[in-house]
Amino acid sequence: MTTSSIYRHEYYVEKRTGSFADNLVTFGLAYILDSIADRQARVTIKDAGPHFTVSCEPPLQANRVTNCQFFTGAFMLITLDRKTKQKLIKGTDIPIANVAAMPGIAPDYEQAKENNAQYWEWRKRVGNQWKHLPPPVEPHPDWELFRAINPSALQANNSAAAEWWRGRAIFAELLKVVLMYASQLPNDEVGAARYWIEVCKQNNLRPKKKITASQLTNPTQGKGIANTKAVFARPDNLEQFWLIEYLKWVGLRWAGFTRLIKNSKDRKVYVLAPHHLDWKHHLEIRERFHTLMIGSGGAIQLDALVALHYTKAMLDYVHVAQQDSLLNSLFGSSHGVNKAVYGLDSAYYKDLGQSAAMMNIARIGLPTWVQPQQPADIARYEAVLDEHIRIVRSLDENKGEEYELLRLYRDFLSASDLYALLAFTDAYAGFVIQRDKLAPQLTVQNLEVIMSSLAPPLSKITQSRGFRNLAYAIRMATVEAHRRNLKRNQGKYNISYEVRYGLGQELLRKAAYRNEFIIALSEFIHDYNAENARKRERQERESGNDRPRGSRSDVSIHDIDDILALMDEYGDPQMIASLLVAYGYASTYQRDETYAGLEETDESVSVDDSDVQDIEEEE
Repeated sequence: MTTSSIYRHEYYVEKRTGSFADNLVTFGLAYILDSIADRQARVTIKDAGPHFTVSCEPPLQANRVTNCQFFTGAFMLITLDRKTKQKLIKGTDIPIANVAAMPGIAPDYEQAKENNAQYWEWRKRVGNQWKHLPPPVEPHPDWELFRAINPSALQANNSAAAEWWRGRAIFAELLKVVLMYASQLPNDEVGAARYWIEVCKQNNLRPKKKITASQLTNPTQGKGIANTKAVFARPDNLEQFWLIEYLKWVGLRWAGFTRLIKNSKDRKVYVLAPHHLDWKHHLEIRERFHTLMIGSGGAIQLDALVALHYTKAMLDYVHVAQQDSLLNSLFGSSHGVNKAVYGLDSAYYKDLGQSAAMMNIARIGLPTWVQPQQPADIARYEAVLDEHIRIVRSLDENKGEEYELLRLYRDFLSASDLYALLAFTDAYAGFVIQRDKLAPQLTVQNLEVIMSSLAPPLSKITQSRGFRNLAYAIRMATVEAHRRNLKRNQGKYNISYEVRYGLGQELLRKAAYRNEFIIALSEFIHDYNAENARKRERQERESGNDRPRGSRSDVSIHDIDDILALMDEYGDPQMIASLLVAYGYASTYQRDETYAGLEETDESVSVDDSDVQDIEEEE
């Protein structure tokens, strides 16, 4: 390939590994194109099936490369040698003094560790006032990445960043190597490597041909045998062309996210899976996302939180910008959040002491039911995401039932399917009232936002008068009755009712068979109305008031007729039962004025509005 043909509109990255390693190379390439253009071009990443396309508009020109000043998207990490007690850039022969005057090239791990510890100690000391006070020191924005790199991937990272740094004397030629690699399909790795070696010889430089491929950026590779033929191979580290590894480290910094699993030293790494993503939009969203992702969590809990928080960061970006064109660019008219990003590819690394083993790779999808059509929709979807984040954070993955709830919720989040949602709401319904304090509830209003995106025809069911009245009856016999019995609410009402703890599970068990479900529902209605009648009679006898504060409305014949008609029309008693339980165990937050006669009481969610998050740093 001639060097003149590398200045173009589109560049390519093959999908070679089937893992997020390909994503990392793509984001690394996008960073370099954006830097060459001095952020004056529009750089866009697009998933083209067997490869990624990174476009640059206007196309790169030769003078941009020739006149480009040195930059780097990755870093070498200065660490402390435990034996000599001296600081060094491990894996390289570069003296610290040579990079000391170049900000961002080689951050000090020990200093970043100290700053991070001081910051979190200050957060714990000042409590909730931290938002209104200036911190004594800010933690380094890449601190979590520092911890992921040191010690197991330290030499691999430093070696790649050092090779890029050594090329600063012939930086234009180094940039040409990147462009040469990505200017054709299949990617010209051999030609790019040969050109770089030749240029280095002409300038009396000694380049490295290959470096170790770290498993942190290559989750499907690592120490082991990787030959395609049945020949003997030593179980040594795998090596690759250094420039490709460098692009992965750049991509990990600018498109990756990592956290330790709560109460362990296991680690999860997430990398964006782009669909059609503008680089400038990506940087804005990334900054908001990292701000939102405070604290740690369990493995499944983190999966759910990264998807929810990333989606919220996108909504927040659109909300602040207040541009219809940006809304359409990120969400489109029907794609929802997947128009820009499919989700996040993840890898789970099990701590083995001195090293870590990759245990699992997966993709967590973004909630495709987030489909804002206009700026006014943003607040509705943000309210839904906030509610789900509160619920996910309240669950403890180390407890069997709550682990299963998180697993069901993650399935729904990735599938964005009605029945996956109902599987979660079915299981969560019984959990809500099992504790001395009500767990965070789903709300009717936010359920309807999701339903309108997942299955718009279901609005005929959920807006039915009979459906609403029966859901109200279930709510008043379960979560509302339980809420009134809590110590902080005792004495607030003139009347209290029996708590039907297993009602939701009973209805769902019977829902597989239409007749059995109707019998179970009828028995509940009979008991519910009978209890109402007894309470009214007692109140009238004792105080002369048959409608005291906190009394409930009966289920009417018309309500039963409505629900039976819906079952006849839809022919799916399980779906209707699940919807009834979901709405019945959800909160309304306010009086439902839509249907006269339903005297809903104060149903504010009984959780701490501060929604305290886990902000403890895990050492």
